[in-house]
Amino acid sequence: MSNNQIYLNSSEHLFNLSFSETLMLRNFAKSNGLNFSSMIGGPESIRDIQEARNLFANALEFDSVESPFAISKICSAVKKTFKNEAEIEKIKIIINISTPDGINLVENINALEIPKFLKKSNFIFNFDRRKITKNLMNIVNDDFEYSEYENQLNPMIFRNINNLMEKKFLTSVSGGITKNSLLNIYKQKVPNYIKTGLFTILSQTKSLKELQNCIIQYQRLEERLLNLMGESIYYRHIYLNRRQVHLKGYLEEEG
Repeated sequence: MSNNQIYLNSSEHLFNLSFSETLMLRNFAKSNGLNFSSMIGGPESIRDIQEARNLFANALEFDSVESPFAISKICSAVKKTFKNEAEIEKIKIIINISTPDGINLVENINALEIPKFLKKSNFIFNFDRRKITKNLMNIVNDDFEYSEYENQLNPMIFRNINNLMEKKFLTSVSGGITKNSLLNIYKQKVPNYIKTGLFTILSQTKSLKELQNCIIQYQRLEERLLNLMGESIYYRHIYLNRRQVHLKGYLEEEG
């Protein structure tokens, strides 16, 4: 599988990454021929979008989008930030669906008006199955497996995926990506992408076995990257803790 069919998701806001750590991931993506996806703080976060543009991000990821109005704000912010039509044509806008309102948004996708400077193929609607499960089943913690609810929720999720793809939007699923889950996905309408942790992988053109091997490959890579980021955060914490202890002692002495 060509690396340019894969996105590295920096997820700065989820991991609370510093700019240097985000830049490390961007450089890693560039040196390995991967696309780079930057998480944006909200529909109107022009500053985040501008930073993503400066990092030459190939995709902008928006978490828990719930209404056509939010998407209109995203489109407006993209238009204000990306002046070049060629840039806009290439950018992907990842819309995470995770709440009842988000489900309602995609179920009424015909009502969504896309501005002329964007195409439907600019959008990837990602169904975050674990968050959907938590919100629809009123689960209060993360101590559950998606497989417990898969038979109940998959029909609704893949009905919407099928409808979106018929309307020429791109689609993705994340959460609970296991061998059995992939087998169930391949019994349905296979989405364009599978999102697993730090990576979003083109899925539709691959066999089940090829996709399983690819996911394992990038999950191993993700483990190494998370280890690097964990060490960075750990040593930053150690420095801050030492500095705090030093200042406390100094100020007590100076009284």
